[in-house]
Amino acid sequence: MRLDLEDEANSRSNLDQRVAELRSELERLQSENAAEWGRRERLETEKLALERENKKLRTQIEDLNERMERKTKQMTLASDSDELADLKHAHTKLKKVLQDKSTELAHALRRSEQYEAEVKKLRGRIEELKKELASAEDEVDAATNNIRKLQRTNDELQEQVESLQVQVEHLQSSKEKDSSTISVSGVHHGSFAVFSASTCGFQSNRIMKSSEEAHLLSVT
Repeated sequence: MRLDLEDEANSRSNLDQRVAELRSELERLQSENAAEWGRRERLETEKLALERENKKLRTQIEDLNERMERKTKQMTLASDSDELADLKHAHTKLKKVLQDKSTELAHALRRSEQYEAEVKKLRGRIEELKKELASAEDEVDAATNNIRKLQRTNDELQEQVESLQVQVEHLQSSKEKDSSTISVSGVHHGSFAVFSASTCGFQSNRIMKSSEEAHLLSVT
């Protein structure tokens, strides 16, 4: 029983250590998840800003296209050539800016998707750890209950052993008293027998002496 109790105690200690490790890992992953979520939020903000900027650039390009078309229709071969060249240059520049921003937006979208996948993976791992932690805590509770049960059984057995020990000591004491009583009775009985034998011998001697005296008197 004591060995079972020690085994359960060791098992409980190991489970407590496992629970502590799981909780530490869970806290680490939750902290990492919060950091990933923060990065994702920042990327989402950047993405929205890029989308707004791209929308603005497209609007500007469309406006330039319309202006170029109007100028092309209105201008003559000799006039307004400088203004048309400026418009074309601005249009080309805006298209390059739009292309760069579109590329940047595509990278931001890919990073956002990557962080989203990492966050999803972390959340899955966190859920697994929560389940594992709950299972380990259930095992700790079961081990604790088993230890308590074994302790109660051990205490009951200890009480029984102590009760039996008291009974054994009581029986031994009673046996010793009985042995002493028997010895004293034997001594008294032997003394009485000796006294009786001595008395009988004394009486016999007196009878014999009286008989001899009577015989002498009769002869005389």
